[in-house]
Amino acid sequence: MKKAKYISIFLIISFFLSSANCEGIEPQDPFFYLNLLSPYTCCANPALYGWALLMEEELPKIGIGIDINKLTGWGSIYSRTWEYPVGEQGYHDYIPTYEEGGFDIFFVGWSWGLDWDPTGLFDTASIVPAGYNMYQYSNPVYDSVLLQYTSELDVDARIPLAKQLQQILHEDLPTITLIYRRSLFGFSETLEGYDKLLIATSSLRAENWDDTDDHIVKYALPVELSEYNTFVQESYYDAQWMAAVYGSLYARAQDTRFMEPMIADSMPTVSEDSLQFNVTIDAVAKFSNGDPVLAEDVKYTYELHMTPSVASSAYVYLTSFFESNDSIVVIDDTTIQFNLKQPYFLATSLFSYQIIDKSLVEPLFIAQGANLFNLKPIETVGGTALVTSCGPFILSEYSTVTSTATLVPNPYWHGITPALTQLIFTWIAGKDSAIAELAAGTVDIVDSRYSPVPDDYADVVGVDAILVKVPCTQEMALNLKNPVFGTGELTPLGTAEAAKNIRKAISHSVPRENISEILGGLVAPASNPMPDASVGFDDTLEPYAYDINLALSYMELAGYHVTSSTTTTTTTNKVPVGNHTILLISVLALTSVLTIRRRKQ
Repeated sequence: MKKAKYISIFLIISFFLSSANCEGIEPQDPFFYLNLLSPYTCCANPALYGWALLMEEELPKIGIGIDINKLTGWGSIYSRTWEYPVGEQGYHDYIPTYEEGGFDIFFVGWSWGLDWDPTGLFDTASIVPAGYNMYQYSNPVYDSVLLQYTSELDVDARIPLAKQLQQILHEDLPTITLIYRRSLFGFSETLEGYDKLLIATSSLRAENWDDTDDHIVKYALPVELSEYNTFVQESYYDAQWMAAVYGSLYARAQDTRFMEPMIADSMPTVSEDSLQFNVTIDAVAKFSNGDPVLAEDVKYTYELHMTPSVASSAYVYLTSFFESNDSIVVIDDTTIQFNLKQPYFLATSLFSYQIIDKSLVEPLFIAQGANLFNLKPIETVGGTALVTSCGPFILSEYSTVTSTATLVPNPYWHGITPALTQLIFTWIAGKDSAIAELAAGTVDIVDSRYSPVPDDYADVVGVDAILVKVPCTQEMALNLKNPVFGTGELTPLGTAEAAKNIRKAISHSVPRENISEILGGLVAPASNPMPDASVGFDDTLEPYAYDINLALSYMELAGYHVTSSTTTTTTTNKVPVGNHTILLISVLALTSVLTIRRRKQ
């Protein structure tokens, strides 16, 4: 299977290269040369390398020669980027060009969340080795706006600042963002009330769903369920059913995707130094066994996550914000206080962890220790206690034989009364089988991680095949210490503006629209480093259009003398002239991405 996937991606790349080469475009005599660097980790990386192969064909058309197009492992890439020994004996005090041991252009993918936090990536204070800014980008205006953005707790006030950041990056081009990813879901036409982006990011609000046919939704997943409770959950698949079972103080709102009260009765009150947050629990909130949700339940939930023996995937993240369990204080039965180590503009996301009933779990944990978290729900008392929560649904059945989780409405849920009588998450092996069941009406949702393409749904009646935005990007990361397209000192004009014009020329030489069409709309042309799925995306920014003539005009603005003309067909979306953290490698359907995890996802 891996071999077949590998071959199919290379076929896409070959088709992409042949399609992107417009007739009548001849390479310029090179004005200068650079090197391309791409990661190689398993079979998914040819998608990133495909971009490098493509640009090896495109860049010579605007007078940029390619010396080396290097496909290599992450170890080699780290030593040239984030782990370059800046300032050490025998090394430069910055990341130099590829020929000097650094890099020129590096193809990389990033995975973000619904909230975009670029802290540490483009700000001056985070230039390597101080942070992850291997672009070595420095702009005081950007730094100032970023500080305002990351200090603003009000999301409505934060969005205009997010757009300012995007506009600056769109103009300065420390990186050339190539595409935004898309995923393809299959939904029965009888479904209503769902937010597809919340489903795709495991933040679903199933209390809003309905199936007008029978009020039952069956959701097909391509992988067997294997995680029994919120403390051991790491995968996307189990996160789907848990999002409907567990309640939290705050959760994503339908449509806006802002954080809103779920078990809390209002947004938190905040101290002047933005370190202390008081949250009041809705007095009518109850667990599915009828017990009231108390502040001690919230505190105990966080204590478990921050207990090393529990081995919660949230341990590192939470302990980076909370000094200890004493940082979370019970004020009274319905008031909980969170004390942060440092201000955090996305603090509300820290208060969105799924809550369990202390009175049920604590005695079991005392008796059984960490073994408790490996017990299957429903089949054992301990396992059932760990899935007793205050969300809109209850886990009524959990089968390890069929890998199925069956949910029914929580009678004590204090929010919108669910219209569904049952919500079922089940493993179905194989894309074709899942889509066949969707067509037959025995399944209502087919998850995007079956990796379907639009043709798979072409003849399926009664189904909505919907493309959903994914908060992931692919980019050409640029080394702004390169003396030509970075600092501009070796351009004919010798200016930073000349370097920026070269970067614009490079961006206009990227045929983003072509790859989107070739991949059936499973990606979209990108305008800037913020994913278009994230809250605050500026949809007024146009991607730099593929236009070799326009690219050559930017090369002329940089001081180069263009000697040949082209007959390229241009597109209409043009940019006017003049105008973490833990790093993880994540294998996706069409690409391998470098993931920044900044919050629970």
